[in-house]
Amino acid sequence: MIAKWSYRLTTFFLLAAPVCLPLFYLPLTTDFYQFNKLVLFYILTGLGLLAWLVYSIATKTVRLTLSTPLLPFLTLAAAAAASIWFNPPRTAESWLVGGGLYLAGFVYFLLTSTIVQTAPQVKTSLLLLTAGLSLTALAAALNINLTGSALSLTSLLLSWLPAALVLAFKARSGPKKIAYFLLSGVMVSSLILNGYKLLPGRELQPVLLNPPAAWLIGVDTLKTKLFLGTGPGRFSESFTRFKPIGLNLTDYWNINFAVSANVYLELLTTLGLIGLAAFVWLIAAVNRLRRRLPGTRITASQLALFAGFFTQILLAMAIPFTVVNWVLFVITISLLVSGQKSKQTSQVKDVLLTLSAVTLVEPQTALDSGQARSILPWFIALPSLLGLIIVFFSLTKVYGAEYYFKQSLDAAAKNDGKNTYDLQVKVVGLAPDNDRYRIAYSNTNLALANSLAARTDLSDQEQQTVATLIQQAIREARAATQINPNKAGNWANLANIYKSLVNFADGADQFAQAAYVRAIQLDPANPGLRLDLGGLFYGLKNYDSARDRFLETIQLKPNLANGYYNLSYVYQQQEKWLEAYQAMQQVIAIVEPDSDDGARVRNELSNLEKKLPPAKTADQPETTGGDLAVPSPAPAAPDNLPPIEL
Repeated sequence: MIAKWSYRLTTFFLLAAPVCLPLFYLPLTTDFYQFNKLVLFYILTGLGLLAWLVYSIATKTVRLTLSTPLLPFLTLAAAAAASIWFNPPRTAESWLVGGGLYLAGFVYFLLTSTIVQTAPQVKTSLLLLTAGLSLTALAAALNINLTGSALSLTSLLLSWLPAALVLAFKARSGPKKIAYFLLSGVMVSSLILNGYKLLPGRELQPVLLNPPAAWLIGVDTLKTKLFLGTGPGRFSESFTRFKPIGLNLTDYWNINFAVSANVYLELLTTLGLIGLAAFVWLIAAVNRLRRRLPGTRITASQLALFAGFFTQILLAMAIPFTVVNWVLFVITISLLVSGQKSKQTSQVKDVLLTLSAVTLVEPQTALDSGQARSILPWFIALPSLLGLIIVFFSLTKVYGAEYYFKQSLDAAAKNDGKNTYDLQVKVVGLAPDNDRYRIAYSNTNLALANSLAARTDLSDQEQQTVATLIQQAIREARAATQINPNKAGNWANLANIYKSLVNFADGADQFAQAAYVRAIQLDPANPGLRLDLGGLFYGLKNYDSARDRFLETIQLKPNLANGYYNLSYVYQQQEKWLEAYQAMQQVIAIVEPDSDDGARVRNELSNLEKKLPPAKTADQPETTGGDLAVPSPAPAAPDNLPPIEL
């Protein structure tokens, strides 16, 4: 009885994943969709593993399905684990959010390909999978996108539509054929309704990193991390470090891309040559499953699965995968393996494991009562249970931190500073090694300090509170750089905090300069960092250094209006009126003539012209720019503020 129900529970948990994941979301975290889908996948895979362990103990056997995709799948998971290990920080988030999908995907594949034994089980799985995706498509047709974006929805439906159509045309029974055609029709309708929005010039045109730039970033990453890449989920670090300067001339110059242009380039950058080779090996191993014995034919289920699989690997060349894309990819391979069990092929074998032997058994057959009894299930169950306890304990803390962080952002949106502060204290307590939370907490402390310092006639207690908040802002910003010193954004945040404290503490300007320099080293093609550093020098009246930084800014991005605008102000402070006038002319050529900035610049240019002898300047090519702003001075410190330790 225990064996029967544990087997059913294992099947239920594993096959529920591809059905439930497209439909599942929770508005409890900052990411309603992918993060919660990933957590659900971990939970269902963990429960499936737990039920399978109970089943193995109840039957006193360890039965697994060995197949050609198993070793490359294991290699891919091992590459992800090794990449995390050799690319610190090795935080709970890097394991669970970064590499966990590869590790859980391998466990899911091994269990699903083992548990699903018969052709009827494969057919039922396909029907449930198609129904789940069709419900997702139906919800999108009602303007309820459960996947998070039009691109993720379109890629998901597109990757499975060929399989659904094969099942519709190949189905023999009337009701099943009608059902598949209806489900396919819903998917096609949703693709039409949502897919056209992704076309160039439409409102939902996706912003993706272009493949040539992604290739250059991947190749440059391999020069320093050849075999294991930068680590799963850490593409943004490679992007900032190796971003081609040519991207500064595009509309997306100020976007820090978190993923590469497609799956292959993502694996090349984050998992290195080993990860990419394992993925290509996996594709080749699955392709070998097409081989069949003479006299056997390919079934409709197998044809549908191969159609879905090849569509997915082609789609992987065009876009990066989401969590649901990866799970769909894994379940497709798992069902392909299970579908081969009845074909008696050499690519798929069931084995019984004991402490002393590995025995081949026929798929789809029950074991004799005295066959291969072993205590091995207990040896597997105990470390597996320990691992599950550790994983779910860590997952609970990660999810709790994300939940409270979402609450803190909601409180901040309501200008509720106290609740924002208190909630972020909880967040940092639950996830002290998460640099993203430390940055948010540092900025909250600084914002509260600035708000309090802006008041008049502060009491001694209030002055002490300001000093404490500033001290905490510095501490948290520095902690973020210590947790992950390779992320440019962490150093930029620290620099901005020191920059805002120039009037509060002696030496803050030197610390700010050092932090900016480190950020620029990690993000050398970012014109914004040099613009900010130039603003720091401008506020310190170090006009020569400010000029040099603004010149570097416009070299990196020649159509950045604010770079020329700030450069003009530097020249004005140095009374170099001709240079100031020429820089302001560049601004005129960039900003929109009918904008508020355009009117302001024309007025300033007219004032500068009065200080010049008549002169002509060359016309500049038409470009685009952004909002104009002169470097603002750092906030003034209140009187009698206690000393700040930097």
